[in-house]
Amino acid sequence: MPSFRTPGVYIEEISKLPASVAPVSTAIPAFIGYTERRVRDREEIPLNTPVRITSLLEFEEIFGRPFSEDFHITLTGDIADSVIEIDPSGDENLSPYTLYYALQLFFQNGGGDCYVVSVGDYEDEPDLNSIDSDELLAGLNALETEDEPTLIVTPEAVYLNEADRGELYKQMLSQSARLKDRFTLLDVVEKQGQPLPDADDFRESVGMDNLGYGAAYYPALKTSILRYYSEDAVRVTDKRTPGGEGRFHGLSLGELSEGSRAVQGIITIHKTDALKDGGDLVEGVEIIIGGHTFVLDEPEAGETRFELEDGDSEIDLADKLVDAINSVSDSEGYSAERKSGRAIIIVRSTSGEDVDVPFTYTGPAEAISISGEGEFGRVAPDKTLYNRIKKALDKKRLTLYPSAAMAGVYSRVDRDRGVWKAPANVSLNLVRDPSVLLTDDEQAPLNVDADTGKSVNVIRRFNKRGTVVWGARTLAGNDNEWRFIPVRRLFIFIEESIRRATEPVVFEPNDANTWTKTKAMIENFLEDLWREGALAGASPDEAFFVRTGLGQTMTSTDILEGKMIVEIGIAAVRPAEFIILQFMHKLQES
Repeated sequence: MPSFRTPGVYIEEISKLPASVAPVSTAIPAFIGYTERRVRDREEIPLNTPVRITSLLEFEEIFGRPFSEDFHITLTGDIADSVIEIDPSGDENLSPYTLYYALQLFFQNGGGDCYVVSVGDYEDEPDLNSIDSDELLAGLNALETEDEPTLIVTPEAVYLNEADRGELYKQMLSQSARLKDRFTLLDVVEKQGQPLPDADDFRESVGMDNLGYGAAYYPALKTSILRYYSEDAVRVTDKRTPGGEGRFHGLSLGELSEGSRAVQGIITIHKTDALKDGGDLVEGVEIIIGGHTFVLDEPEAGETRFELEDGDSEIDLADKLVDAINSVSDSEGYSAERKSGRAIIIVRSTSGEDVDVPFTYTGPAEAISISGEGEFGRVAPDKTLYNRIKKALDKKRLTLYPSAAMAGVYSRVDRDRGVWKAPANVSLNLVRDPSVLLTDDEQAPLNVDADTGKSVNVIRRFNKRGTVVWGARTLAGNDNEWRFIPVRRLFIFIEESIRRATEPVVFEPNDANTWTKTKAMIENFLEDLWREGALAGASPDEAFFVRTGLGQTMTSTDILEGKMIVEIGIAAVRPAEFIILQFMHKLQES
C-alpha cells in the first residue's frame, strides 16, 4: 500500500478488467531436411539450428537453391528428326534432396511463416543413402527447444528404409505428445503400389503410441514442379552422323541455345609423303576446322606440332585429337600418341584407306592458334533443337509426398476458417494428379481400420473438382475423443494459449481473488471461441465450463502444497464425416 505522508492529491489506477488470453499461432510448421548451404549475414549457421523464414525467397537467401540435377542428353537418329534421350531417365536415379520443392509446395498451398532445420549440405553425387536417419533425428531433437512450431514435417524421410523411417516417425509422434504443443504430419510410402498393402506396411512401422498427435496421408502427388538443372551443366552427346559425333557433340545446353566458340571439325587421316621421327616413318595429318583446312606437314624432325598460347588448352586439344584418332584405330589401322608434356601428335599408319574422324573441343578458342591460314569456327545456335530438348526436360516433373502440401493446407484453413475447421475437402495447388487413383472401396479400409485404428487420409481426384483432400482423421482413428484432426488441434491450441496466459499467475497469492481473475480470463477466451463457431452448444454454458476454488477443484492440502487447479470442459465441434440423407415415400393425403 502507498504511504501518504505529505499533504496533496494522489491518483491511484485500479485494474478492474481481467487479463486476456492471447491466441497462439496454430500452423507454424517446422521442416527438417537437407539444404545447399546455411548462411545468414555472411555467417554460417550451425547444423540443426531452427531458422524462422517467411517466404521461399528468404529460404533461398539463407539455404540456397535446390540440388542441380546432372542431366545428359544423347541425340540419335536423323538430323532432321532427332531422337532425344535423357539420362537419367527415371526418378530413382535423381537426387533425393527434395526439401526445397517441399517448401515450394507448402507456400503455394497457403503456407506462411515456418521453421527450417538444416541437417546437412548436399553431396556432390547423392543417392538414397545420402538421407541419413540419425541426421534427421538430430534435427528433430534440436527442434524440441523451439517453442513456436506447431507442426513437424520431414519430407525426405520417405527415402529412408522402412525400419529407420518408422523409428523417425515414432520419435516425431513422441515429441508432439510430450510437448503437447505440436502435431505431426506423416507420409505413407508407395512401397508396393497398392493402397491397402502400403497402408498396412505403414501401420506396422509407426507403433501404437501417441497416435492422436499425428496424421498420415496417401498417396504421392504428381506435381507441376520441374526438377532444377543448370543449362551449362547439361551436356549433349551428338550421335547423328555415321562417324558417331555430330556438330553439337560435347556442347552444353546453354551453348546450344546461344552458340558456342567450341572448336569442331574433321580430322582426315591420309597417306602423304613419309615424315621421319627418329627413323620411324609417320603419316602427315590434315585437319579441317570450321570450314578451314590446316595442313600440318613437316616442321622439325617429322613432328606434327600445335602451337598454342595456353599450355593447358594445347594439351586438352591434343588429347582430344589423339582420342578421336584412336577411336577408329582398330578398324582403320591408324594409331596416335602425344609426346609427354608437349602438344605433339605422332600418327602411324600400317594400312587402310583414308578415314575421317569428327571431333569437338569446347575449350576457349581464343587461346588456340595453329600454324596455317584460317581461324576457328563458331558453332551457330540451334533454337529449334534447344526448344525440343527443353520440352523433353520439362517432362521431368516431381512426384512429391503430400505432407508439405498438407502443412500449407493447414495454414490456409486455419487462417481462413480457424483451427476447428477440418483441413479436408479442399483442393491442392501445383498438383496435377495423385500418383494412385483410389476408389471408394479402396479408400474404405484406409480411412477406418478395425484392428489398429490407424487411419490414413487419402487424397483423391474427382471429376470436375480436381485433386482434393478427402480425409480428416488422426492416426487414432478408433478413439472417440481424438479421432478427428481439428478436435486434437483445437485442444492443442486452447491448452497452449491458456498455459501461456496463466504463466503470470505463478507465485501470485493462491486465494479467491486470483482464482476469480483466472476463471474470468479463461471464460472470456472460451466465449470468444464459441462465438466464432469453434465450440458446440446453443449457449456458452453448453459449450464450456471453467471451475476453480476451494471445495470445487482444490482441497486445503492442495493449497498448502501451492497447487492452483482449474478444470476446463470444452464441447468441441466435430466434422460431419458421413452425411446421411434419408429418403422415404410420403403417402398421399386426401
